[in-house]
Amino acid sequence: MDRKPVASGSFYPSDPEDLRDYIRELFLSKRGPGELPDPDGFRGNVGIIAPHAGYVYSGSTAAHAYLAASEWGKPDIVVIIGPNHTGYGKSISVWPIGVWKTPLGNVEVDQSVTNAIVENFKLASLDYEAHLFEHSIEVHIPFLQFTIGTGFKIVPICMLDQRKEISKELGIALKKVLHGKRFWVVASTDLNHYEDHETTLYKDKMIIDAISSNNIEELYVSIEKENITMCGPGCVATVMAMDLGTPKILKHSTSGEISDDFDREVGYMSACIC
Repeated sequence: MDRKPVASGSFYPSDPEDLRDYIRELFLSKRGPGELPDPDGFRGNVGIIAPHAGYVYSGSTAAHAYLAASEWGKPDIVVIIGPNHTGYGKSISVWPIGVWKTPLGNVEVDQSVTNAIVENFKLASLDYEAHLFEHSIEVHIPFLQFTIGTGFKIVPICMLDQRKEISKELGIALKKVLHGKRFWVVASTDLNHYEDHETTLYKDKMIIDAISSNNIEELYVSIEKENITMCGPGCVATVMAMDLGTPKILKHSTSGEISDDFDREVGYMSACIC
């Protein structure tokens, strides 16, 4: 089964040429990293954390993560772990087979890896339903196509169950399944949602500090203690549990910087774990 885009034309441009130009500008803009990715060869596996809002709001922040990942060269496989906003599908839903379509073309799903994940992690299921209307994975694929080009496969994982222990176990399973392979892992998340600017900065800093210190326990304690509405904590914890290196925070931003609405902001961040 092939997966058709549902966020095209809303979260990002639907015309291929417009989309390429838009992503290029996100990299080159003052809010972006200021240069274009140019991956060559392969120097090591890497994890990144990047947001999944509309490109106008969070795309330049995401570009920082993709530029950092590109410095490690071209992977064969990209695992994209996104939160389940819709409530459809299984608790840990792995898209089984086929291609994901975007305006920039098709990307094949690595069936051997998807099968291996469900074989090694009993709570994961091969499932289409959770992905059909979910944007949190889809919005990263045009960034990957722009950054890497072609020649890579994806493994889409949609997390409804984002409890700490589940996320850590998934990370351990992924580390085992991907051993010996050349890969990136993308954790898709936005930070705190729909509070004023001062609160957003305070709560986002709690998350950023926990990630910077590579502390999954602190991440979950902060979320519970401060009532932080980060939508993808399990995605981030999964990548952290893979022990790919020390997280480096690259960029933090808020929706208010674009919309001028500082009363109901969403926070965004990008990081590289390598």
